[in-house]
Amino acid sequence: MSSKDKKIKTEGLTTQEYSLKYALPLESLIPQNNSVEENTELHSFEKKIPNDEQRTILKAYYDLNLLNTLDNEVIIFEEVRKLDYLYWVREKVQDLGFLFKESNEYKDDSHKIITSNYLVTNKKNLNLIDIQNYEIKNFSLYLSIVLMCKGYISKGYIFLKDIDENVFDIIKNHLDNFDTEIVKLDITNENFIARLKTSNDCENLKNYINEYIEEIPCLYEKFYMKTPKASITKKLVFDSAHYITDHDGKCKNLHGGRYDIEITIQDRIDPMTGFVIDYSLIKNITKNLVINKFDHKTLNLTCPELSWRSSTEFLSIVIWEILIEYLPNLKKIKIYETETSYCEYKGNSLREFIKYGPSEILGYFKNLDRRQSCEEENIVG
Repeated sequence: MSSKDKKIKTEGLTTQEYSLKYALPLESLIPQNNSVEENTELHSFEKKIPNDEQRTILKAYYDLNLLNTLDNEVIIFEEVRKLDYLYWVREKVQDLGFLFKESNEYKDDSHKIITSNYLVTNKKNLNLIDIQNYEIKNFSLYLSIVLMCKGYISKGYIFLKDIDENVFDIIKNHLDNFDTEIVKLDITNENFIARLKTSNDCENLKNYINEYIEEIPCLYEKFYMKTPKASITKKLVFDSAHYITDHDGKCKNLHGGRYDIEITIQDRIDPMTGFVIDYSLIKNITKNLVINKFDHKTLNLTCPELSWRSSTEFLSIVIWEILIEYLPNLKKIKIYETETSYCEYKGNSLREFIKYGPSEILGYFKNLDRRQSCEEENIVG
């Protein structure tokens, strides 16, 4: 059966799309002797100089380490839900020899057929050094590709993850020219996410890439389409010691305990992923910024905000204000100090936190300074 005949039989869909549409196992659609579907033979052409649009697209993929090279091939992979976007990229770069391919291959570790959707061209058709050194002229297109590959939205705030310092600097330097600020939020010494600083910055960015929101498939859906909302909760745990100063019960003594934390997120469901947010991202942020900060340590000596009153209530405020910049869609925090005692807390939104800063209730001893009053007493004496 020819490739054209296969497409007619499957309604113009890829094999994977057809299997998902009708909830059919891939194994039933792929002949046993043809686990990998080859669409067209690759050819090397007389090397063509890419135009600025092509260079910009390929530069974005190169900078994101997504322009994969294998033997004599250059490959761009994409997920099945974003195939319309991948087809758009193919249309832009196909005269550089890029072809679409779908491979369906049985993987022993998965015990099933795994599909890869990708564009591929002969390595001889591209000058990768030229792409690497290309000076970006159409930054709105570059940024749109970066957003499609590495961006997500949280309570209206645009984020980027899994980018390196070079890409962050490129984006920051260009956005500075348009009075739009992006901030780097460290998770570990080696790992960070980036966020458009304010809601106004996010609106500026939307206006800046507006023409591509209309043109690039999936971009509007991924960031701006109204979708149903859901709440999800991630549970984590840590053990800490603490004491309650000026308390008339046994809690005035140093003692240990186990804290079970429930981090609840509420936001729109991303139509490209089917998630509100990936649980692994919540875990990565909370483990590195909260759990590692408090686990097997004395709360009173870990941060000044808890030195006087290391109550679950104060702890909830501290944790909220650590997480809100990373998780603007944070709905509530619930901390169990014992099986029968817990605190639920909902703090300021990110917009409010940026405007008003940390909660004043935590800052009394942290900001306490009696030097001025002591100097005045000395003068009077």
